[in-house]
Amino acid sequence: MKTETLPPLVSVTEDEATEQEWLDARAGRVTASEVHSIAVGGRSTWLRILDSKLNGSKFFGTASTRRGKHREAFLIDYISQFLDPTMEPNARLFVHAENSRHGATPDGIGATAGAEVKSLDFGADQSEPPEDHYDQCQFGMYVTGRPRWLYLWEVMGEDGEPKLDDPQYVWIERDERRIERLVNEADKFLEWWDAGAPETDDLDPELDDALALFADARSRKNDAAADEKAAEQRIRAHIAATEGAEENGLKLAGRAAQLVYTVSEKEALDAEAWAEAEPESFAGHADLLERAADASKAATAIYHKTVRSTRLAITPTKEKKA
Repeated sequence: MKTETLPPLVSVTEDEATEQEWLDARAGRVTASEVHSIAVGGRSTWLRILDSKLNGSKFFGTASTRRGKHREAFLIDYISQFLDPTMEPNARLFVHAENSRHGATPDGIGATAGAEVKSLDFGADQSEPPEDHYDQCQFGMYVTGRPRWLYLWEVMGEDGEPKLDDPQYVWIERDERRIERLVNEADKFLEWWDAGAPETDDLDPELDDALALFADARSRKNDAAADEKAAEQRIRAHIAATEGAEENGLKLAGRAAQLVYTVSEKEALDAEAWAEAEPESFAGHADLLERAADASKAATAIYHKTVRSTRLAITPTKEKKA
């Protein structure tokens, strides 16, 4: 996509807008930060998001989120210096040129790309954006008409302060199939909202009964699982207190159940011992694994196929408050 073919940016707030003005502007829209939850969540998720829009969010931030907000300017400046000289910090709410109820507020916006930047807690280990951040970037591309997005992140030190390491980043290309799915889910949410946001649907009675039976069975199953876990803890405590059981096993029979506790052993790689004894061969092995993973990733980018998977989630409908 050439620069001159990009659609114009349409913003409904300015950089100088107050936080309340920005919240009011996004309240009637589906935004990039919400679209993943809307796409994968059920009715309870939709009700929670709608409640936040109508009544204000009950989440007031944590030290981590406040730190991330504080670090945005530095990270966008890093991008403009080393990765995209046109990238500028952004606080505007953009809307799609043909659908003003679809919005996004990217952390940065440039001539041909946008940017999302994240500050992650100490110990975070990722080499690519998680699904919710990926969807946030895709919806941002859709809203702004940009052909790609920069996702950049840093990992804080153990003391919660920035490290001296350079941030990590990946360029994300437009995924039209995913964008189509996200737009479709956003429209479904808006249609449901416009219809009065019903808490339940007018279901076929047979399906409604089946869902009720499933929810009841799942509740009883969860209760039984909790009882089972508590009983197992008591049983394992008895085994641990029985002399020789951890080496030779234990077999006992009671009036309602019996137990057979067996002990088996097998050889496993001691990576630490290998690395200490033969550091060169261990490093070669680690390098081989890394190169194989890189080759697989590169091949997948060229030779790939779409694999469809399904997920069925059935959860109890929340009871209405009296």
